[in-house]
Amino acid sequence: MDQDGDQDRDQDQGEDHRLPGALPWRLVAAVLAMLGALLAEALMLHPSLTRSFVLLQDRWLLLTELAVMVLALGSLRAWPGRGMRSLDLTGRQVAAIGATVVLVCYAGHYLVLAGYDLSRDEQMADFDRMVYAGGHLAWPIPAAWRGDASALNLLFMLPVARPVAWVSGYLPGNSLLRACVGLVADPPLTGPLLTGGAVLLLWGVARRLWPSSSAADRESATVAVVLMVLSGQTLMMGMTAYAMPAHLFGNLLWLWLFLGDRRRSDVVALIVSFAATGIHQPLFHPLFVAPWLWLLLRERRWGRLTLFVAGYGAICVFWLAYPHFTHLLVAGAGSVTEPTGTSFLSRLSDVLKQNGDNLALTAGNLLRFCVWQNVLLLPLLFAGWMAARKVGPAGASEHDDKNWEPDFVDTSRDNKSLEHEIASTKRLHALAAGLVAPMVLMALILPYQGHGFGYRYLHGLLGNAALLGACGWRELVARYGSLRPLLVRAAAGMVLVILPMQAVMAHRLFAPFAAASAAISNSGADYAVIGADDGPYALDLVLNRPDLGNRPIRLSAGDIDDVDELAHRICHKGVTIALPQDSFFAGMAAEFQVSTGITASKRFTEQANEFGDAGCRVIVLR
Repeated sequence: MDQDGDQDRDQDQGEDHRLPGALPWRLVAAVLAMLGALLAEALMLHPSLTRSFVLLQDRWLLLTELAVMVLALGSLRAWPGRGMRSLDLTGRQVAAIGATVVLVCYAGHYLVLAGYDLSRDEQMADFDRMVYAGGHLAWPIPAAWRGDASALNLLFMLPVARPVAWVSGYLPGNSLLRACVGLVADPPLTGPLLTGGAVLLLWGVARRLWPSSSAADRESATVAVVLMVLSGQTLMMGMTAYAMPAHLFGNLLWLWLFLGDRRRSDVVALIVSFAATGIHQPLFHPLFVAPWLWLLLRERRWGRLTLFVAGYGAICVFWLAYPHFTHLLVAGAGSVTEPTGTSFLSRLSDVLKQNGDNLALTAGNLLRFCVWQNVLLLPLLFAGWMAARKVGPAGASEHDDKNWEPDFVDTSRDNKSLEHEIASTKRLHALAAGLVAPMVLMALILPYQGHGFGYRYLHGLLGNAALLGACGWRELVARYGSLRPLLVRAAAGMVLVILPMQAVMAHRLFAPFAAASAAISNSGADYAVIGADDGPYALDLVLNRPDLGNRPIRLSAGDIDDVDELAHRICHKGVTIALPQDSFFAGMAAEFQVSTGITASKRFTEQANEFGDAGCRVIVLR
């Protein structure tokens, strides 16, 4: 304990305690310029969900976060907080933080998100959970419904018309995790548990990247945890059924094992890779791993490289073949496979044909990523990048810049210490490559992310971002020890202002959809008919259990081939059907600041007569 205190005092004596007015102007200018450019480009979008989020949420978060940052920086003039000791969390404290994250995310699922799965991605995660929990790989559809299966809403299912069974087109990992948790607890606890576990793994990875007991190394791990935990994207996504918390957990677990650099941990890492690749889509985890395999190639670690390349070859073959296997379960004698096809390649080809506004959509995604993170993450990412890019393969600075010399490599140290610094820098380069690669690839192949907090395609890489931010913190705090109070005050701003603001925004988005879904469920009807254009994203209200045990069974109006035929098949004495009026969707329309449509009321009279004449009693949803 005394030794640690001596290290802290030695560090404090060697630090420059200038106030942050002396920060390099290019750091501040780069952050502001990037955010301004992203906002300007995102505002050029055609009407879309991404543009709605920019206007309704992200621009206000940006202004508020800038205000919080200005206040936090300005406070350093009045209350410098000089001499503040290095920030150091113990393992027990990190465990307590992880447990708190679990509780916050689980409570938030019900209190913030109204216990509702808003997007089709979330709904499919729970749909598949019920399929697997019921002992099926695809749930058989009753013969009476196979001809009208499209009316049950087959969006994001395997692309088969008139299927004999149904399951989503996603890989099964996330839903299997939820099914396992459901055996002993509430399935919505899955995301919170994975998010809390990711906090512990991030701490473990940081301690392996910076393993010494020095104050700087311990503080780096602390800063990484703070950056990820006080992130709206981390917490809000942890409340959902999205696969992204599983990606984050899987990536960090793999990295922790990989950094162990032992044959046994490498074999376990491959087992983790198999599960992580099959979480949701087969692309995300291999993209995360690729820079680390490139690092092995550069270091000529042929044995490790061969093991991982061979392992990933087998893993990718298995998961790329998986949809073809499930297709055999779904398609029957009368089924027709849609032109998009079952394979991931055919789906990718179809997506590429539909792409448009790639640059503006990507700008909107990245802006959303920035404003749903800790307010310090972006400046620290820039600081880390500006330092790390100057470190060459030999460990020397590539540029003679007196105002900004990286601290990662200190040539005055002994050879062993120098080698460790060089290795650490190469690892940081791998983290940066893992963060950038999905941005570029998704901008090309799938720029539209739909719903989500922050940029969910980068969620599995929040650990990379936090570690790189901690790298930037090491660079800055070595020169400006007086910045430590900034971290504390920015954290207070996140807890007191930004995170509550984001929680309110999330609740306002989810609540009207949850209320509409509850009203349908509580209508007492046997069937309900909802049109995709009745309200904003109204098709997502057409959600059924795989066994069709829900009441009412929800039908998509636009996917009913013959209303008269369906009415005469399902209607008889005592059967009720719920039909909405336009006013039923008013809450959903108000959240997106659009007027209520007219399609539901126009359809109501015609369908009320058709179902009524067939023997159904009509219940009006208002």
